[in-house]
Amino acid sequence: MNSSRARWIATLVGVSVLGVLALWLRSADLAAPPRFLPRCAFFEVTGSYCPGCGNTRAAYALLHGDVAEALRQNAFSVIALPFFLVFAWEAWVAWMTPGRSRRRLFHPRQWHLVFAIGVLIAFTILRNLPWAPFSWLAPDPPKVRVFPESEAPAAPSRSDPPPAVP
Repeated sequence: MNSSRARWIATLVGVSVLGVLALWLRSADLAAPPRFLPRCAFFEVTGSYCPGCGNTRAAYALLHGDVAEALRQNAFSVIALPFFLVFAWEAWVAWMTPGRSRRRLFHPRQWHLVFAIGVLIAFTILRNLPWAPFSWLAPDPPKVRVFPESEAPAAPSRSDPPPAVP
């Protein structure tokens, strides 16, 4: 198999996986009690928000077209997303067409990376301060739906015999 075909297959697989994950997240109910998404380990250990806290809820909001809610969950990620997409596109084009010269949309310099890391560190510190307006950078806690006792899904008791199989 030539390398060009392998790259297209890898691209197709990667885009397919991302598409399936996006469709799953778009149809998921993040408020349902059996949550399949892990909690943030940094938050669990320290009680502070990491720069990625709220990313899943922000992606969910973006997939539903709610940019304001996405910004409330993780403003840094939402603002950085277009830049990330440009970098990903340019890296993909360079990978697919090795050895060809091409116009780049953006020419990153070392100070761009240093600036981005500085902004990320400042964002992380500021979102953990308890005073307004900094507390507005913290993500909203996950909304977990609580069923009243009468509306809770009925679970069979362990004393009931299993249903007969025909």
